Amino acid sequence: MTQIISGLIYLKTILQSLNTFKSHNFRALWASSYLEYLSQGIQQVLLGWVAYQIDESVVSVGIIFAIRQVPFLFGGITAGILSDILDRRMLIIGASLSLSAVSLTMGFLSIYSELTLLTLSLLTLLLGTANAFQITTRHTFAYQINNHNSALNAMALINLSNRLGGITGSILAGILIATISPGYGFYLMSVIYIFSSLIALLIKTENTRIHSSKSQALSDIFNYLKLISRNKAIQVLLISITFTEIFGFSYQVLIPVLVAQTLGAGGITLGVLNATKFIGGIFSTFMVVSLKSSTGNIKLIIFLIIGFGVGQFMLSASNSLIFMILAVFVINAMAGATDIVHQTLIQSMVGPEERGKAMGTWVVGAGIGPVGHLEVAYLGNILSSKLALIINGSMLVLLAAVVTVLNKAVTKED
Repeated sequence: MTQIISGLIYLKTILQSLNTFKSHNFRALWASSYLEYLSQGIQQVLLGWVAYQIDESVVSVGIIFAIRQVPFLFGGITAGILSDILDRRMLIIGASLSLSAVSLTMGFLSIYSELTLLTLSLLTLLLGTANAFQITTRHTFAYQINNHNSALNAMALINLSNRLGGITGSILAGILIATISPGYGFYLMSVIYIFSSLIALLIKTENTRIHSSKSQALSDIFNYLKLISRNKAIQVLLISITFTEIFGFSYQVLIPVLVAQTLGAGGITLGVLNATKFIGGIFSTFMVVSLKSSTGNIKLIIFLIIGFGVGQFMLSASNSLIFMILAVFVINAMAGATDIVHQTLIQSMVGPEERGKAMGTWVVGAGIGPVGHLEVAYLGNILSSKLALIINGSMLVLLAAVVTVLNKAVTKED
């Protein structure tokens, strides 16, 4: 009986979170985001597959995944500052159209020419730059159009669009790889990005920016640095975000290798595992919105980081598709929840005029990901993919301990 009551309360909380869709702007943003992430789901599978096929090396996959995130390091704060100054709707549309143009180019070269590692790297860098602007602006806008008390729900639902789109995109990419050609997957990405930008036009232009003085951009850079230096709680979050990215999310580099070497499989299996990532993310969304919290807290983040590490241990021990699917599900349930709480909590620590910069801080932390991609690729190359997972899982558990100590220190000072 207790379990039934708990289940009903859980379901009620989830349904209440859907009230966020009453906002016209949020509905349009969510639909546009779904298409955006559907295309990114295709992108994730195609880039990993094409990179591995160039020379059948985990290092090539690590390089491409790293390059895709390099722009997050410098583009995150730039996007954050611009989203506090310019019309956020136009930033979203501009980024979508840029992604469409790059995808179209990749498709053309893939079908009618040959994608070398250098060419793929340059085009991936452009994709990453536009992605940095997309993520920062969309999440800042999602927080803005919902009041503080429902911010966690809004962020969770935007992340839900990520997971649902990613599932569809991963499966589509796997089918295209197995039946036609990766090049047509890039074409499909281009078309989807265009539709995403068209739906973004439905977002009403009112209240899509906080202030309009473009001359404030330079001072905003200094204000951002002041924000980081004076807010120790944000410093702790930045450490948590950065090292979770390095030792946690970098595991994705190993997925194409595990599919090829451990399972001896191809595109369909890779698509299934990538779809599983997003299913785990959907579970994390419902898990987060069921919490009686508007923004989350550090203790929750610490718990999730530990779970993230345990998931990597599970993946390292997986020798069959079923167990690999289970491990990937656990990893992404923890990873998705970690992202949602990080994104919401860091914005809750500042005022409305600084939320773009706060979200930019999250993107900057995520931008350190190339270090993790290269690190896990290097370990996988000189040791093995499974040993690389064990090492990174251990580092995540250690990170949870470090964040616990730092948080206690900050709490005592306050």
